[in-house]
Formats: sequence, C-alpha cells, structure tokens
Amino acid sequence: MKAVEIFRLRKSFGRESSEALRQEAEDFINEKHYQGYRLITASFEVADNAGYIYAFITMKRPNTY
Repeated sequence: MKAVEIFRLRKSFGRESSEALRQEAEDFINEKHYQGYRLITASFEVADNAGYIYAFITMKRPNTY
C-alpha cells in the first residue's frame, strides 16, 4: 500500500482561472483531510505551451507511518 499520494488538478488558463484553481484545491484538500489524509505539499504551475494551470497536491494516506 502506498503511503503517499500525489493528486493533480487542472484548469484552462484564462481570466480568474488561478483563483478558481486555488479555491478548487482548497476544497479538495479539506475534503481529503476529513477522510484522514494529511497534507505534505501543494504547488501550482503554469504550462505555457498547453494553456493550463496545474495544482499538484501531495498527501499522506490515513493510517500509514
């Protein structure tokens, strides 16, 4: 069983997309936290050539050491 999971959220880059992705990532982290996950890192990247903004969220699974 994996102790760490990495999640990727993606939004099309446009007006207010960074704020929308930030809110989506915050809601996602809160939802996973209630399931017992613990946040390790959260980072955001813009893919210039693809037109997307990404959120990479690393979380520790519940009941793992």
